[in-house]
Amino acid sequence: MIRIIKILILLLIMPHCVLSQNSADKVRESREKTLKEIEYANELLLETQGKTKESLNEVNIINHRLSKRKEYLVGLEVEIDVINLAILDNQNSVSVIEKEISEIKKLYGVMVFNLYKNRSGSYRIIYFLASENLNQLYKRIRTIRIYNSFLRKKKKELEELIDELYLKNIELEELRFNKDGLLRKAKSETVVIQKEVNQKRQLITTLRNKQKEIESDIKNKEITARKLESELRRIVEEERKKIKSSGSKERMTPEEKIVSNDFEKNIGKLPWPIQRGIITGQYGEHQHPDYKSVIVRNDGVYISSSVGEGARAIFKGIVSRVFTIPGENYTVIIKHGQYYSLYHNLVNVKVKAGQTVSLKEMIGTVFTNENSKETILYFQIWKETERKDPELWLAPL
Repeated sequence: MIRIIKILILLLIMPHCVLSQNSADKVRESREKTLKEIEYANELLLETQGKTKESLNEVNIINHRLSKRKEYLVGLEVEIDVINLAILDNQNSVSVIEKEISEIKKLYGVMVFNLYKNRSGSYRIIYFLASENLNQLYKRIRTIRIYNSFLRKKKKELEELIDELYLKNIELEELRFNKDGLLRKAKSETVVIQKEVNQKRQLITTLRNKQKEIESDIKNKEITARKLESELRRIVEEERKKIKSSGSKERMTPEEKIVSNDFEKNIGKLPWPIQRGIITGQYGEHQHPDYKSVIVRNDGVYISSSVGEGARAIFKGIVSRVFTIPGENYTVIIKHGQYYSLYHNLVNVKVKAGQTVSLKEMIGTVFTNENSKETILYFQIWKETERKDPELWLAPL
């Protein structure tokens, strides 16, 4: 699979740019972004050090980190492949330049030899005086000038090619040095990945004895999700009744239509509901990668973040409802025309129902669990009563 990913990345790079330092820089930029995600996952794991119990979310953070580690390793390997191709390209350029230098040297040598052989001033005078007429004299003078000009031109070309060859060789050595450094990084990264795999195995072994507790936590999350869905459906139904009682045939006002259309146009571009975070619970129903008997079903995504992280509106809209479920923290639902964004597990909520909010406006703080030391926002996007995958709507971090 990793090999396929590498090939795909190379195919994307090759048609758009020459395989050189420029293309290696693009791969490096992507790799460094991945490294920042790994560092952030490490920060989140460090925050849970004072926990009183292990949790499935910790496994999910480690899985995310491992996934990014492998992505980072692929980035290193792709960058090495790009450099290898750039080295090959440079070596071919060097061969072509050396061949051109050799040809110019031969031609230049012949011309210099002829000039040396005919260097006598009296030879040139005789050559000119032997002209039959002025026209022939003019042609002979012009020929000598062209010959001298050509000689100077070839000498300059030779000097420029030698300079170019020197620079190409410097670039080649730099590429080889970079490649050696990347190979060392790749080897050390493989060791780190193995250590983290072992760390995950230990945690999974610990949690395996808590299988019933894990399944109970998942079931409780699903119960919460059903309650949130019920609340949202009630909001939509209430709004439909209001429209019906007013006698209007339109389901949205002109302003709501504009907001709804703008929201729809921004699929894949919307800001995250928190400034920094990683998705540790994906949308949909799927088998947990480490606990095959555990089936996870999410109507939205769980985003793990740092202590004190604020939740923010992903788009302009009107707050439909702020409420709590017994035993849970606050939930805020914001309406964007036909669309709704839902933010669950908040404290210190800063907005109220009916309030207009702007893009990225702070709406509350994400709650941090005292036992697990985890800060997790549960986030959903709906089109009226139709669930949407938030990952498809949010812009890459």
